[in-house]
Amino acid sequence: MADLAGLKTFTRRKERDTALFFQGREKILNDIAHAVTDTKENIQSGRSTTSATRLMYGAPGAGKTSLLSEIQLRAQLGAFGTLGPTVIDIDCEHLKHERHLVLIIAKHLNKEGVFRTISHEQASVGVHILNILQGSVQKGKSQDPPEATFDQLESLYSAVRTPSPILLCVDEIQTLQPEAEAMLSRLHQGKHGLPIIPIYAGLGNSLSVLMHHGVSRPVSDYIHSVGALTEEEAHAAINMMLTHFKVDQSGADRDWPAILAQRADCWPQHLHNAQRALALELIRPEVKGVLARVNPEAVFTRERRLRMQAYGWRMSEMISDHRELTARVMQRVVTYNPTRSEVKQIIAALHKRNSYPLPEEVTVDSFFNELLHQGLLQEFHEERADGTIVDVLRCPIPSLATFVMERGGVDPLLSPPERATESPKIKGRA
Repeated sequence: MADLAGLKTFTRRKERDTALFFQGREKILNDIAHAVTDTKENIQSGRSTTSATRLMYGAPGAGKTSLLSEIQLRAQLGAFGTLGPTVIDIDCEHLKHERHLVLIIAKHLNKEGVFRTISHEQASVGVHILNILQGSVQKGKSQDPPEATFDQLESLYSAVRTPSPILLCVDEIQTLQPEAEAMLSRLHQGKHGLPIIPIYAGLGNSLSVLMHHGVSRPVSDYIHSVGALTEEEAHAAINMMLTHFKVDQSGADRDWPAILAQRADCWPQHLHNAQRALALELIRPEVKGVLARVNPEAVFTRERRLRMQAYGWRMSEMISDHRELTARVMQRVVTYNPTRSEVKQIIAALHKRNSYPLPEEVTVDSFFNELLHQGLLQEFHEERADGTIVDVLRCPIPSLATFVMERGGVDPLLSPPERATESPKIKGRA
């Protein structure tokens, strides 16, 4: 019998909740596992951990937060080997000041019992850290605790018999402020004496934010674009849901995993909403968890409403004020897969025609960055016939491109007109 209570609870999950049925991302997870192994070797040999910064970037709804949660879950389950890493989640705000970050790390390590094995001669360091954590009391009045530093924390951590790597996870890294530049650089260069692996997740402009604020030389192999799942991964997520809630699949005349994966473009956010739409139908009294009794049109209607609602939230004020320009740009992106500089040429050319003018306060660069930030564009590596690798921009979700073009009055089925004056590079390689 189907777990109707579980299905009902699942329908109340929000689209920004982490994926209950996680699939894919094995390349990224394997990279994190290798980072943990390398850091363990650094600890054993006395080397510092440098240039270990990882970045996972992608459009809204790509599942970056779910990926961070999966990293934490795997660490708890021992997937990263014995003496697994300590996972610490922080906000971007905590990267501004050394004292704040040190206290967060120290509190977390103390909560995990890491400092229980310190030797007697390090007791004074331990007491000092506790004073920092708890503050000091004198004559019945609270006083500000002394400043906490990485040097103090490193002294204490080095006394632990079996120190383990620290995975420092920061979501929404694109919101980073200039005040965090020194800390970001310090974490990247390992100038803190601790085995920290910084793991950042954010939107499509996150790499440029990191490079602008302290990570001037990121390691390309450690930068991961998070996009759609494969068809097999999307199918597996749907099957996991059906199995988990004990849905009766006998007699069903439709391949629901394939149907929902296709409608969702294998995009994690939309796949999650598609699962919710199916769950809402499965809990109806006349259905009672039997897949063969499900009304497909009711599922499709709910799924489309949730998907369109999600797209509506992406239409920022800048994009909404220039919806036809956005549609024309998207039409060309879909047709030509241009590079970053070519997209800017397209925007500039359309703007100069005066048919789609931008106000003075909106530059070509700021408009381009808004398209990237809202997930209408994402960078992908494309291998040319001569073997060269070029970074091109695409819309990561086909149905989003269609939505934007239709919203701006452009027929998604029509190719853009000849654009000899817009982007010679594109014309030359088309």
